[in-house]
This record gives sequence, C-alpha cells and structure tokens, in this order.
Amino acid sequence: MCGIAGLVKKDGTKVFVGEIKAMTDALIHRGPDDEGNYMWGNIGLGHRRLSIIDLSEKGRQPMESHDGKYVIVFNGEIYNYVELKEELKKAGSRFLNDTDTEVILESYRCWGEDCVNHFNGMWSFVIFDRDREILFGSRDRLGVKPFCYINRDDVFAFASEPKGILELFPEERKYNPTVVYRFVKGWALDTDQQTFYKDILQLEPATSMIYHLKTDKIEQKKYWEIDADAIYERCIKGRNPVDEFKSLLEDAVRIRLRSDVEVGSSLSGGLDSSTLVGIISRKFHKRVNTFSSVYEDEDCNEKEYIDEVNQFAGTVPDLVYPSENSHLLEAFEKIVVHHDGPDKTGASLYSGYSVYQEANKSVKVLMDGQGADELLAGYLSSYNALLGDILSEKSLLSKVKAMKIISVFGREWPGQMINISTEALQSALGKRAARHYTRKRPNSFSKPVAMFYKEFEDSVDKSIAEHRGNVRGKLNQELYEQLTASSLPAILHNVDGNSMAFSLEIRLPFLDYRVVEFCMALDKKYKIKNQWTKWILRKSCKEYLPEKVLYRTNKMGFPAPFGRWLRECGEKEEMREMIFALGSRGIVREEAVHEYYRQHISGEADHSDLLCRFLTLEIWFRKCIY
Repeated sequence: MCGIAGLVKKDGTKVFVGEIKAMTDALIHRGPDDEGNYMWGNIGLGHRRLSIIDLSEKGRQPMESHDGKYVIVFNGEIYNYVELKEELKKAGSRFLNDTDTEVILESYRCWGEDCVNHFNGMWSFVIFDRDREILFGSRDRLGVKPFCYINRDDVFAFASEPKGILELFPEERKYNPTVVYRFVKGWALDTDQQTFYKDILQLEPATSMIYHLKTDKIEQKKYWEIDADAIYERCIKGRNPVDEFKSLLEDAVRIRLRSDVEVGSSLSGGLDSSTLVGIISRKFHKRVNTFSSVYEDEDCNEKEYIDEVNQFAGTVPDLVYPSENSHLLEAFEKIVVHHDGPDKTGASLYSGYSVYQEANKSVKVLMDGQGADELLAGYLSSYNALLGDILSEKSLLSKVKAMKIISVFGREWPGQMINISTEALQSALGKRAARHYTRKRPNSFSKPVAMFYKEFEDSVDKSIAEHRGNVRGKLNQELYEQLTASSLPAILHNVDGNSMAFSLEIRLPFLDYRVVEFCMALDKKYKIKNQWTKWILRKSCKEYLPEKVLYRTNKMGFPAPFGRWLRECGEKEEMREMIFALGSRGIVREEAVHEYYRQHISGEADHSDLLCRFLTLEIWFRKCIY
C-alpha cells in the first residue's frame, strides 16, 4: 500500500520537485518506507512507498519500464502477479525486478488499456505513456483503493487522498453542500464522483481514465460489470455451489498471503473474520497474529467469540481495550483528518482505528472480512428483500414460506422488526395478523424535528443515482446496491483511512472479483435459510469455525458504546460543545441540534448515530475547512 500523486501544468511551465514532494509529504503515512518522484517538463509524478513485495530498491517508484516508454505510480496489490508474470514472459516481456508494479507496466504494454481486466487485486495507478502523450489511470473493481483528482483551467492533479491535492492548492478547502447534506441525512456516501470537497472528484470503482496531455481532454470508461446470467452459466450451472464457493474463497485467501512481510488478521469474533482466520490457520497452516477490540459493555462485548476463535485456530491473539478515557476526542480528530471527511460510523470506526493502531506495532499486512455481508445477505434488512422474492411467486406455498420466515425472524430478532416492511407483513399474514409484529417495532424518534436551514437545503442536489445490476431477484438486487452504493463504498473508504493512518495494508479476500461475481449469481437459497444468514459460508467453511461462531445469529462488527459515552465519558462536555457548535454553521438548524441531543441524553430516543455525524462534521469543519 502506498501513496501516489501527480501534477500537470496546462500552460506548459515546469513542475518542480518541491511541488511534487509537498504532495507526497502529505501522504507520508501511506508510505513511510521510501519516496520518489519523476519530472518531465510540465508533468510530475510522486510516490510514497509501503514496502510489501520485493523490499529492495528495485521496487522504488515512480517506476520506468525497461525501455523508458512508460512510467507508473501505483497504490495497491496485484495478487495474481506471479501467474501474470509467467504469461507475459511467454509473450516476450522482459522483467528487471520481482514487483507486481512492473507486471502492471508490462501488462499495459501487452494488452493496453484492457490490462485491468487481467488483474486480480486492489489498485489505483497512473501510467505516463510518453509515446501516446497520455496519462492512463485506473481504479480497482470495487474501489478498495482511493483515487482523487482535480481538473482546473490551470492544472490537472491527482492523489491517493484529497490532502495530497490540498497541500498544493489550499484554496480548494471548500465544502460540498450536496455531500454534506447526504451525510447528515445518513444517506449513502462515495456513490458517485463527488467528495466532501466541492471541486475534488474521485475516480469511480471499475473505471479507467485517460487524460490527453495535448488536448486537455478526459475520457472515462467502465471496464467491469457483473453479468449474473453469464456467470451462472460459466461457474455455477451443473456444479455444486457450496464446493465451488469454498474453493474460490480458499484461493482468494491463498493469493492474499503472498507477501515479503508478515500477514496478520483482524478478528471481530463475527462469522467473516473468523472464517478467514480459520482458513489461514487450518488450510494453510500458518500461525496468525490476530487483533481485536473488546469493550465491557454487554451490547458491544464479543470477547467470548474472539477467545473461542483464537483457541480453535491456535493464533497469537492481541486484544485492545479502547476506552472513553483514552483521549477520545483526539482520536476522533485524527480519524476525521485521515479520512478527509466526517464519518457517520465514527464510533465503530474508533474500534477499528484502535485495532489498527495496535497491529501496526507488529505487522504490516492484515486480512479483514469486509464485503461478506453485502455478498451473502449478512444484514437483517435483507430479509425484507427475500420476502419480496418469495411473495412475488404469488402462490399458496410462497405465502406459507413467507409466514415461516416472518415467524423465525420475530423469534430470533424481536427488536428488529423495523427491517420487515408493513407491505410484506400484510401480504403474508393479512392486516390483522401483521399488527402483532408492527407493534414490536421500536420508536426511533420521540419527536420529529425540522433538520436543515432552508437556504442550505435549497442549495443541494437531492437526486440519487440508481445502482441496478444484471442480477436475479429482489434479494440479489438489494445486495448489488449494498455492494456498489448503500453500504460497501463508505466502508472501504473508512478501512483505507483507518489502516493508512498506521501504514497498514488491508487485504479483503471476500472482495476477490471471482468471489464477488460468483456470489452475485447465486440463488437466494444459498444466502438465507431460516435464521441463518450467509448460509453458504456457514455450510462450506464449517471445518474452519468453532461451533459457537458457526451457529451465531447475533451481529455486532467492531461496535462501540458511543451512546453511553455522550452521557458519561470524561469529555462529554467538550463533545456537547462541538455538537452544539454545528448549529451555527447555517447547515443544521440550531434548534434541531439541541432537540436531538436533549432526546438522546434524556433517554427518550437513541440518536447515537446522528449525534456522531454532528460531532465528526463539526470536527471536519474545524480541522479541514478553513
């Protein structure tokens, strides 16, 4: 994992080393091991290196091809670089080092812009093609690695994070009202090119970009789409899906263990991270270092599951005990700065931040389980989409199936009936019987409050781009939306921000594109079966899990007791002051801020998530918007 940056001056004047160094110095946390730059007249490229593969100086970037035609700055990992290198050698390619970076260069020489379809990995990179006089940039299929850029009348610039651009152009510290509005509303983030900064854009996932140096034109092309029907015919039809899934996931872990430094794993105690730890230890016979956060609060404590997995897998465990007494606000400020924006899950982010901080002391690479929930229906809201699929069959048998699902859901998660729509309940049970379940829904708000100042609200674009994929059924469509819009993009943004704060590389086997495609083509019966979410994962990987985790139905995922912190922690008054200060910025009405805070503190309602958004937004304004 690294930091990349680049600058083109459109008037043809020279780019100076000091300008590129200023950009990369702002990204030093992404790559503390080495730095480099490449200057070519009005073009400058810069790089900060976190050494993972081929630790020698031969891996230094920017890297030139052996003939000097191409120069690359690259952030990420190409996990199948070993296989690609052999294929390219047979095609006549020459190699001077053992890095995956050089494999990208030679892949570009061999396959041109289509090279990205040969990669299995996570990446953001830019290649300066001197012959064609272009910059060719690309971002991986799911957007694991960030790519920010700005295109003004005078310059084109890019960087791994906005701060790399802002270091050279501080006048761009202008907030984006539309993204701030989405954030406060709790809507999905990172769903399009917009960022929290008004004029800084991001290259979208699965997208390549060509910047033409002569004409100052930008072309963008989506290079990957999920075609569930084609994937089903190619990978599932006539095969045992359980065996196929297991084989794919094991291979995804195998190639992500390729490293010249030690690889550890995050461990929350949930199904996903526990499975990865089990595969690493029991399939590949590696004694893995695990890193976990533990709280004493009962609704946040997963220690019994963490201990069970560590004992079962024979790991080297490292438990972190985050505390509200450990400079909580200081940590939140650092998180916001590293993320170049506020965060709506700041409390749970604090848990992940604490884990990565501890892991940094002993490893450079961590496995993690992000993506499994979005692929295999790990969120309880997916039951509603499942009911939609079942009831769309419009038969007596489908009604019986729906009634059974509702009964199981009500028994297992009685406090979560808000996840099942009134329409689904009434279609399956009738209006009278449905009331039995609607009465169990919690009342989230004791009193509605008008949120925004009118002038601010009138200035924003409230439209939301639709994310629909070529997948079968309502459940898979919802999972596709979670994968590409409503859930995963923001999670990946947070993972990158938190991990890079401590110069850690995070590897995500569930987001191997082969696993993603396979899961998107799977029938719903392999995802939810009665009370078992992620059924195919439980079925295929049971040998890698202790029974206590295998049959676990409650879900937490690096939780944190932020609601209690607002009432009890030593910095509660400072938090209150910062939350209230947001009301003076002309965005959220002062009356709304005070009322939501009052409702939470009094116990009328739980507004933890909303108040966390208020807090981190105010922190961001103070730290990042001048």
